[in-house]
Amino acid sequence: MSRRPEQRRQVATNRRIVNNIKGFFKFLGPGFVTGAADDDPSGIATFSQAGAQYGLKLVWLAPFVFPMMVCIQEMSARIGLVTRKGIITILKEEYPPYVLWLVGLITIPAIAINMGSDLLAMGAVCHMLLPVVATQVFSVIVGILVLASLSLFNYNKLASVLKWAACVLIVYFFVPFFVQQDWLLLLRSLVTPHFQFDTAFLGTVGAFLGTNISAYLFFWESSMEVDDQEHKYGHLYKDPDAVLPDLRQEVKTMQKDNAFGMGVAGTIMFFVVWACGSTLYPGGITDINTVDQAAEALRPIAGDAAYLLFAIGILASGSIAIPVLAGTCGYIAAEAFGYPRGINKKLHEAKVFYGVIFLSLILSLAINFTGIGAVQALIFSAVVNGITVSPSIFYIMRICNNPQIMGSFTNNIWSNIVGYFTFGVMCVAAMVLIWTTFRLSRT
Repeated sequence: MSRRPEQRRQVATNRRIVNNIKGFFKFLGPGFVTGAADDDPSGIATFSQAGAQYGLKLVWLAPFVFPMMVCIQEMSARIGLVTRKGIITILKEEYPPYVLWLVGLITIPAIAINMGSDLLAMGAVCHMLLPVVATQVFSVIVGILVLASLSLFNYNKLASVLKWAACVLIVYFFVPFFVQQDWLLLLRSLVTPHFQFDTAFLGTVGAFLGTNISAYLFFWESSMEVDDQEHKYGHLYKDPDAVLPDLRQEVKTMQKDNAFGMGVAGTIMFFVVWACGSTLYPGGITDINTVDQAAEALRPIAGDAAYLLFAIGILASGSIAIPVLAGTCGYIAAEAFGYPRGINKKLHEAKVFYGVIFLSLILSLAINFTGIGAVQALIFSAVVNGITVSPSIFYIMRICNNPQIMGSFTNNIWSNIVGYFTFGVMCVAAMVLIWTTFRLSRT
């Protein structure tokens, strides 16, 4: 009898823990999904290459780029939340037609290259585990599975499973602690930027920036905020004159979700560079050409299971990123031409939206037959993203500083400082990437 009060207290404690976990999961929204998509196979390959080539010399890039990621993604999400429109819709309504075509035309090819590179990487890791089947065959199978999942399942439910599967990348957090570390060197590398004025180094830094600050993530998150709020408020949200309950609180919740999502992305970025800089670089693997070499970074902690863990991480992150990439193509096209769009809509309710998604996925598979290696394709997609992102940031800044569009939710001074700094950095990165690409093409 005396144990029953203790049992009741334990049950109450367990219930509170479960409720807290459920509340935390409920709090996570489009910002966290966007953060998970940011660490796609292209990002993992770029971070791995940075660590393998330069050891710990580039770990400073993680804290350097993090505020820029948070700032631009927050602005993109705020646009969707406050205006109830995606960025593309606002560009169509508020700016000359050439702006829409400029931003859309340079973004869609970059998205297609990124998708194709991610599919190629997913096919390569499957081939690594089952060499009797060709990489291209696996890539086509993965593409078909993604198409089927988008057609048959609600992506929000699908992403809720896949984003936790992508957490296998957390294994990188433990790798550095299984090898001998020079902690003073790590600290010094973290707070002291290292520069080399040579083509390879500048190209790596540019690709690093390009894979973290990509235009497709801006368009995706703004449109997903619209879908998320429409799902939350139903028919009330479709009425432009309706007053939604406590918009400022919604903005604050979005900002927390966005900061957490970008924090996860930034932390994984830092640990992948650190892990590869601590294992591959000292081991003489300074130029990653295959997924097998990238998987070797996990061997200190996983041993013979390194390939399997790496494959699971790439497949999970790619399974999140590819629907995001394809969905962004759908959002851009549907919003540009005024068609119904939304991941939560059925196939027959948004035929153009899903048609563009399917077409973009099919076209992206063409990269599998170019003869480019998986790792090279992934890094090339990061380079393309870095070159094409600047115009999108410029117009996001203009939208967020226009009170006629944003009302009282325009940028504060810190958003403008970080935003314009990001725009300047990405303009420089674009010029550097064009120059390094031209130099490398001539050698």
